[in-house]
Amino acid sequence: MIGESPSPELLSDLVLLASRTPSPHNTQPWSPRIVDGTIEVSIVPGRTLPAGDPTFRDVIMSLGAWIESLAIGAAEAGFATDVTVLPALSELDSLPISGPADATRPVFRVALAPSDHDATEGASNLHPFTAADVRERRVYRGALVGEPEVFAHLDSLQLPPWLSLRSLDDRAMKQLSTLGIAFTASHATVANELLHWLRLDPRHPRYHRDGMTDAMLVMPRPLARIAAPFTRRARLRDPLVAVAGPVARLLEGLGRDAALPTDVADERGAPTHHVLVANSRAAGIDDILSVTEAMDSRIGVTEPHALEAGRVLQRLWLHAHRQGLAISPHSELIDSPAAHGALRKRLGLSRSDVALSVFSSGVAQTDRVPRSPRLTDPSR
Repeated sequence: MIGESPSPELLSDLVLLASRTPSPHNTQPWSPRIVDGTIEVSIVPGRTLPAGDPTFRDVIMSLGAWIESLAIGAAEAGFATDVTVLPALSELDSLPISGPADATRPVFRVALAPSDHDATEGASNLHPFTAADVRERRVYRGALVGEPEVFAHLDSLQLPPWLSLRSLDDRAMKQLSTLGIAFTASHATVANELLHWLRLDPRHPRYHRDGMTDAMLVMPRPLARIAAPFTRRARLRDPLVAVAGPVARLLEGLGRDAALPTDVADERGAPTHHVLVANSRAAGIDDILSVTEAMDSRIGVTEPHALEAGRVLQRLWLHAHRQGLAISPHSELIDSPAAHGALRKRLGLSRSDVALSVFSSGVAQTDRVPRSPRLTDPSR
């Protein structure tokens, strides 16, 4: 292994493995290329969410998770990864709204080098997870039964000192999630963007390629059959969004004025809820990035830090998978200004603290957790 370079076949296999990485609305915004034995990744503008993710927070964190997935596969093959963040990652505002990726503007480059560890000793020497974990990791939006102890000890995941995982009680989570959903429905551009990525009918031409299916959303089949036309036909969708907007704004106003419950009820059996929090001041202490850069970023931390946070988030989700848990993401809590503000207050976050991701975890109450489609899946 010493002195060997990764074969083109291995690089292709690693790119395929990384395609199983989670992304907002399952948009899969990455566009990887193998160039001179390295992997360069650009962003596909048409697979970003200009309305729902205007700061590119979710896109960048999904790219970080992509890197982590690839690194896990590389470690299993006996290679270490060297990631070079390129200037284009901090220039995403210049991307067009739609269209294909620009191969001349990659946002990062990944090179592989043989590890000093003997591959026959097992991938655990390089990484605690395996390629199988990446492939089999589960997202489930149905009923989850929490296992609070799973996230009690995270030393093995090597969280950087500027990142922490906070807990959110179930009653507050439900109220904040409702507020976040009302925000999505009350803003026509965000609602239309969401509807664009819904695939509620197996006859949808992209049902097996990308987006969020009725199975992924655990939507009853009769309801999905009724709702599907509204996601594909503008003459139905536009009136629906127009009618839903005022109703959602009313609910959002009521939710904004409602205080979060102060008493924490018995939450046995409820899913556990977690918030990945970055401290921008701590993140700016190193020699590379300054406090000012972190505070000036629209995300609240610099883009390279958000990329690293995405890698950590993937490790957290794989850690849950190893313990038999599924994950349910809740970006709506951060997207909604009202829900985000209430979340910050609930957690007692300081000015320099930034909530980057909210998710629930627990044991799925079914043996049939749906697999999300990927562009790299075999054509049907």
